[in-house]
Amino acid sequence: MLDVRAVLLVIHIICAGLWIAQFVTTLIFERLIHANEGKPAELTLMTAQIRVGSTAGMIAGNGILLTGLGLLAADHLGFLGIGGSITPLWLFIKQIVYIILLVIVFVGINPIAARLQKQITVAADGSSTATAEMRAALTRLRMIIYVHDAFVLLNIILAVAKFN
Repeated sequence: MLDVRAVLLVIHIICAGLWIAQFVTTLIFERLIHANEGKPAELTLMTAQIRVGSTAGMIAGNGILLTGLGLLAADHLGFLGIGGSITPLWLFIKQIVYIILLVIVFVGINPIAARLQKQITVAADGSSTATAEMRAALTRLRMIIYVHDAFVLLNIILAVAKFN
């Protein structure tokens, strides 16, 4: 018989792996973009970094959310202490960190990425290269992504440690 909890847990772990893998992709793109600074490939690489990060983030973030809620239901636990039985401290902190991650994405990452993508599109149409302003925006975006990744790592550690 299929154990729904086990399936949800496997998908949850895969999504967490995809989420933390964004740290590696960000480092790789950072080096590639730096190596191609001033070249036409720079804009393409900037676009690729934004798209890869956005796609992976949407899949991982939504996967974590949906499977996490499913696991809460399967284990009869509550969200932030609401509903179900008492939420263990480690899980309560994970839930708070997830909310922080959402705020980071919607307030920090998405607006910068959207503005930068528009600038890249305009520059690419004119057969131009990246400007200093675009490079600075991408650096700000990466710093926010690294903070985001640190919170993702914290959530993974909390899931593994499960202290009470």
